[in-house]
Amino acid sequence: MIIAFHSGVQALFPLANDVDPSGDDWWSYHRFAVSVLNGGMTMPAVRGPYTRPGGFGYVYFVAAVYKLLGVRSDAVYLIQTFLLALSVLGFVHAFRRRLTPFYLLIYGLLVVVFDYLDHFRFYTFRLLSENLLIFLFAALFIAFERLLSSGSRLAAAATGLLAGACFLVRPNTLLLAPAWALLLIYRKRDRRTIVNSAILIAGLVLMAGLIVWRDYAVTAAFDLRVLTTRQDWLHPLSFSDAFPFYGRRILYALGYLHALIPEYGSFWRWYAAWAGVLLLVGWCLRNRQIDDLDLAALVFLPVYYGPLIAVAYITNYGVRMLTPAMPVVLYLAVRGAMLTLSRRKPLVVKDE
Repeated sequence: MIIAFHSGVQALFPLANDVDPSGDDWWSYHRFAVSVLNGGMTMPAVRGPYTRPGGFGYVYFVAAVYKLLGVRSDAVYLIQTFLLALSVLGFVHAFRRRLTPFYLLIYGLLVVVFDYLDHFRFYTFRLLSENLLIFLFAALFIAFERLLSSGSRLAAAATGLLAGACFLVRPNTLLLAPAWALLLIYRKRDRRTIVNSAILIAGLVLMAGLIVWRDYAVTAAFDLRVLTTRQDWLHPLSFSDAFPFYGRRILYALGYLHALIPEYGSFWRWYAAWAGVLLLVGWCLRNRQIDDLDLAALVFLPVYYGPLIAVAYITNYGVRMLTPAMPVVLYLAVRGAMLTLSRRKPLVVKDE
């Protein structure tokens, strides 16, 4: 079956490999994936603890595609295009109960436009871990919305495992599961919620253990150097430089790219999206209520963007670190516009 699938894809889409030994992240991902394919799950090409590029889990994704369709980067690009399309459907599905049909349509169209303009054109045809992360985020929000609506332990386990997968793909997502676990307990302090929060954290730990296992198998020591290695961390030179340093990085994350890269301009569409987030925050403050999923999405923003703004080389390959979170920003913006403009009873879902 695999051989037939491979032959069919190759006939419809002639696949090639365009990754050159350039030293960029995509070359590392390609080389490490080939190492997994030929040398085993311990990734022999990396002799010590895994450090960089940060997408440890993405290496195995690329290796799986190579195993299925041959060592051709075009095969990965094809799968990444499919996953990007699925992510749009996933985000729409995750937030469907919080938006009216009209606003859900608007949201879906906006995600398509933003994903095309900001992600697909620049990153889908590169071996970069954000291509997998954006799909995992969609699945993560589906699982968490299910957890909120049903209180299911299975949904809690799925949320934890997906949060762990996100961590393996991008380490800056490590705090997402703990933040959501605390949110669950804060909103509802009963035994069932506490158990689900513990299951969520356990799922994260289980998935994160994969990189610990790999490093132990190679070094015979427990290490998580993917988090502790600081050679590419950025920080202000002095205390007095902290405000302009972080101010420029925040502006960059909001869409004012000129703040860090003079030759770049501004993403005006990002300004509008963030303004919509402020609309939602203002509505919640005025009405003194907030939906649980809205709160989870708002918590997601500082948890995801915070480590990037704090220490990451945030300008690396343009805005590739920022685009996976934009569908969440867009949801909050559309939700804010809907609640602010609606004259009807607010659509606030009371989860069980």
